[in-house]
Amino acid sequence: MQTDFFAALLNVIRLVWLRLNHGFVSHSWVTIFLVAAVTLCMFMPDAVNAMKFDSHQILTQGEWWRVVTSPLVHSSWDHYTWNVVVLFASSLVCEQINRRAFIKYLSLMLVMNAAYKLVFLPADHISLGFSGFASGTFVLLLILIICEGMRTRDIWMIAVSGFILLLFSSHELGYFGSHTGWEMLSGRSIDGAPGKKTKPAHIVGMITGCIIGSGYLLATAIKTKRSKCQQGGE
Repeated sequence: MQTDFFAALLNVIRLVWLRLNHGFVSHSWVTIFLVAAVTLCMFMPDAVNAMKFDSHQILTQGEWWRVVTSPLVHSSWDHYTWNVVVLFASSLVCEQINRRAFIKYLSLMLVMNAAYKLVFLPADHISLGFSGFASGTFVLLLILIICEGMRTRDIWMIAVSGFILLLFSSHELGYFGSHTGWEMLSGRSIDGAPGKKTKPAHIVGMITGCIIGSGYLLATAIKTKRSKCQQGGE
C-alpha cells in the first residue's frame, strides 16, 4: 500500500499527462467545447440578454433553451476570466480521469439547476455564468480522486482529497475564508460586492457533484471489496 500522497498524486497527474500527450482533443473534447462556447459568447452581440437564465421568459415565453445556454454567458471579462480558469482547470482533469462521470454530472446539473431556480426562486429570477457548475465539478473531481485512492489502496490520496473537499465545502458555505478566489487573485470583486457570499447555485452544483461522485464511490468500494474477497479465496 502506498502511503506517500505526493507519489499518489503524481500517479494521477501522470495519467492525465499521458492522455494529454496521446490524443488531447479526443480525451478533452467536452472541456474544449465548453471553453470555446463560453469564449464565443463573450463576442456575440446581446448574448447575455438572449441566453441568460430568466425564469419569466422561460415559463411565460417557453424559452427553455436558456436552461442550457445560461452557464455559457458572463456579465464581464472578470467574470469570464475567473470562470474559464476554474472551468478549464477542474473540468479538464475531471474529464481526463472519468469523462462518463463528468458528462453525467453536467446533464444532471442542468436539470437540478433549472428545477431549483424555477421552483424555489422568485418568478423574475435572472442568473448567468458557469461558477455553479465549476463548484460541483471540483467536488466531483475530488471524489473521483478518492475513488482512485480506494482502487489503488492509497490512504494518503483518500485522506488529503477528503481534507481538501472539507475545506472547499466550508469555504463555499461561508465558514472558511472571507474572500473569493478572484478577489485573492486580482484584488477585484466580480459582482461589485466584495467578500465571500454563499451562493445557492454553487451549493446545488456541489450537491449534484456529490450525487454523481457517490455513485462512483460506491461502485469503487464494491469492486474493492469483491477484489479482496477473491484474493482471500485464492
